[in-house]
Amino acid sequence: MILMKALCEVEERDALILDLLAQLRQDGMFGGIHGAPDELLLHSGGPQSDLSQRSLLMGPATRRYLVRQPLLESHFAMGSPLCGEIDIQSNPAPMQIHVEDWDDGWIHREIISGTDLADGLRQLSPHLPLAQGDGFQAGGLAGLLTYDMVQHTEPLRFQHPPDEKSILMILYHSNRWIVHDRTESTIEILSSIEDDDWVSEIEHILNEGVPSLNSPAPPRARDPSTETDAVHAQKVRRTQDAIREGVLYQLNYGRTWSAEIDSPWDVFKRLERDNPAPLSAWLHSPDLDIAIASSSPELLLKQEGQIISTRPIKGTRPRGDDSEHDANLRGELVGSRKEIAEHLMLVDLERNDLGRICIPGSVRWKRWRIESYPHVQHMVSEIEGTLCEGMDGFDALQSIFPGGSITGCPKTATIAAIDELEGAPRHAWTGSIGHIDPRTGKAQWNILIRTLEAHFDGDNWQATVQAGGGLVIGSDPWREVEEAKWKAQALCRAAWGHSPAGDTIHSPKGSSSMSIHPIPPITPSVQHLIESRDGGLISSPPPISPTPIVWYPDLSLEFTEGSRVLFVDNLDSFSWNIVHAFATMDAEVVIVPGRLEASDVTTLLQSLKPTHIVLGPGPGRPEQSNLTMAFANAALDGTTPPLLGICLGHQAIGLAAGWTLGPSEYGAVHGVPDGILHGNQHQLMTRYHSLALTPTNNRLTVTSTDAATNRLVMALAHPKRPVYGVQYHPESAGSVNGLQVFADFLAQ
Repeated sequence: MILMKALCEVEERDALILDLLAQLRQDGMFGGIHGAPDELLLHSGGPQSDLSQRSLLMGPATRRYLVRQPLLESHFAMGSPLCGEIDIQSNPAPMQIHVEDWDDGWIHREIISGTDLADGLRQLSPHLPLAQGDGFQAGGLAGLLTYDMVQHTEPLRFQHPPDEKSILMILYHSNRWIVHDRTESTIEILSSIEDDDWVSEIEHILNEGVPSLNSPAPPRARDPSTETDAVHAQKVRRTQDAIREGVLYQLNYGRTWSAEIDSPWDVFKRLERDNPAPLSAWLHSPDLDIAIASSSPELLLKQEGQIISTRPIKGTRPRGDDSEHDANLRGELVGSRKEIAEHLMLVDLERNDLGRICIPGSVRWKRWRIESYPHVQHMVSEIEGTLCEGMDGFDALQSIFPGGSITGCPKTATIAAIDELEGAPRHAWTGSIGHIDPRTGKAQWNILIRTLEAHFDGDNWQATVQAGGGLVIGSDPWREVEEAKWKAQALCRAAWGHSPAGDTIHSPKGSSSMSIHPIPPITPSVQHLIESRDGGLISSPPPISPTPIVWYPDLSLEFTEGSRVLFVDNLDSFSWNIVHAFATMDAEVVIVPGRLEASDVTTLLQSLKPTHIVLGPGPGRPEQSNLTMAFANAALDGTTPPLLGICLGHQAIGLAAGWTLGPSEYGAVHGVPDGILHGNQHQLMTRYHSLALTPTNNRLTVTSTDAATNRLVMALAHPKRPVYGVQYHPESAGSVNGLQVFADFLAQ
C-alpha cells in the first residue's frame, strides 16, 4: 500500500475549508469519477484554541456502512421509567451493518452482524488497509452515530423507537482526507488509494487558489412549531417528582423546534459565520435525503493511543451586554449550588464511564473551566484515563456513548425516562459525528448539540432543532425553559430567522466569539473542588499489575491471598468509581448484577469466597434489587463477611433491620458536597439521595448525621457485627478524604 499525500500552504481565513468544499462540489469533485457525492466535514471554527486547530474534509468515498432501525415487536406492555419501571433486555437484538460500495450509486454488498456497538464496529477492522506509522491517516472510519444507536450500548427497550428502516448510523471508509492545519496554515491531502489522481487534482485546485464565497442571504423568516412553555415547565416538574422518589438524580430534557428550510448548507454557513464552534460538523448523504449542520462545542471522546479523554459540558448562562456583565454572569454560574451540583454529578458520571475501560487509578479530573460562545457560556471539564490492556477505541466508544451530559444520572435510568418524557426518538441530536482508526489508535467524536437535522421529502427540506438542559431537584422550571431557548437561539436564527430567546442574547461588544476563563474560587465548596481536581482524585498511582476486576458469572476464580470484594451493581452511574477505588487498594473486585435472584446469595458466597461485600448505590428503592436485600438480611443474620452499603445499599440494611424508608423531609440532595457529623468530627462528603431512613428500633446504631439538622441518618452500623452503611458517596470528586472510608472497611 502506497500512501499518497501532498502539502500546500494556504492563506489563513475562517471559512477556508467551507469555501474549498463549495469549490470542489462546483468542480464535480464529489459524485464524479472519484466516488460518491456524500459530504463529511469536521470543522474547527472560531478562534484557535486547544480544541480548534485542525479541520478535516473527507474526499469522495467508495464504501460506507449503514445501520437502520429494525422492525420491533409492536405490542408489549411497558411500565413508566419515570416511576422506576425500566425494561431491561437480557438479549438485545444484534447490530446489523449494511456494507455498500459505490458504482455510479450505492450498491449493497453484505451484512455484518455484531452483538453491540463495539463488537459491530470491530468487525469492520479487517476491511481497512494497512497503516503506515501512527499519525492521522486516510483509511479509517468516519461519520455519524445517531443518539438512537443507544439501543446498541444500553440494554433497554424503548416505548418510542425510530420508525423501521430509519438511519441509525452512517460510517464511511474514509480513504481520502483534506486536512487543514490552522496553526501551520497548510492543507495536506491524504489518500490510501494507490495512484489516486484525486490527490493531484486537489493539489492543482489549491495551487490555483480557493475563492472566497459570498455569505449566504438571510433565511426566509418562519415560525417553527414547538411545544408551549407551559408544557415544557410541566415536564420539568414531572422530572423533579421522579427525583424526589429516588428514581433519578439528573435528567437532560430536549425541546424541539421544526419547520421547513430552504437549504441546510446555507444554515451551516450562517452558523460558522455567526456561531463558530471548535467541534462543528457537516454531513450530507443525497441518496438518504439527510443533512446535518452542527456548531457543537462539546467533545464526547478523544483517543490518542492508550489515552482516552472526554470534555463534558454542564452549567450554562447567557452572554452579557458587556464584558463586566459577562463576568458577573460567570460568577453567578460558579456561585450557584444547583449548577455546581449538576456539573459535579457529570464529572462523577464520566469518571465512571471511563472507569469501565481504563486502568484503575488512571482516571482523573484533568481540567475545569468556563468556555464562552456567542450566545451562551458553559462550565466544561476534561476527564482522562489510560485504556486497560486488551481494550481499544471501540470499547471506549461503547462505554461512553451517548454522553452523560445529554442523558443524566443514573445513565441507564435516565435514558429510559428521556424516551418516556420526550415521546419521540432523538435521531441525530445528541448523537455524535467523528472519526476512529483502530490501526493508529486515534479517534475524535463530538456530541451533536447545537445541531440541525434536515430531511428532503422530494420537494422541500424539513428541519428539526432540539435543545434543552439538565434537570435537577434545584431546577426552576421557568428558568429551564429560558435556558433551552438560549441554546436553541443560534440554530433557530440560522434556520428560520427566529429568536426563541428574544433579541437580547449576544456576545459582549469588543469580545471575541469564543473565550476561555478559569473557574474563580468564589466559595469554599468551589475552592475544595479546584483543589480536588488539581490534586488528582486517587492519590495512589496505578498498580504496575492492576488488581483483577471480574464480571459475574465467572465463578471459576481461584482464591488468592488478600482482599476479594464482591460488589453488587445496582445500575448506578458511579459504580465503577467505587470499583476503581477498591482496586487501587489492592483488592480483587468481582462485580455481580443486583437484579439476580435472592437465592443466589449462598451460591455466590460459596463460589467466590469474598472477604468483603459492598452493596452499591443505584436509582429507585432497595426492594427493586433482590440480591441487595438478600445480602442485607444475611449480613444482619451474621452469615456474610464484612459488608458495606452505599446509598441504596445503606438503605437496604436499614430496611432489613425494620427501619422505614421514605422521601427525605428536607428534600432531595444530589451532587452536593455537604457537611456530615461523625461523632465530634465534621466531614465534607457528596450526597446523592432522595430517600432517607428513619430508625424504628435499636437493631442498628446511627454513627453519622447531616451537619445542617443533625437529624438525617448519614451512616449506620450494626452494634456487634461488621455491617456498615453510608448515605453519601466517599468516592465522589466532592468528598474530602472519602477513600479512607473504604480503606477502613477493608481493614475489617
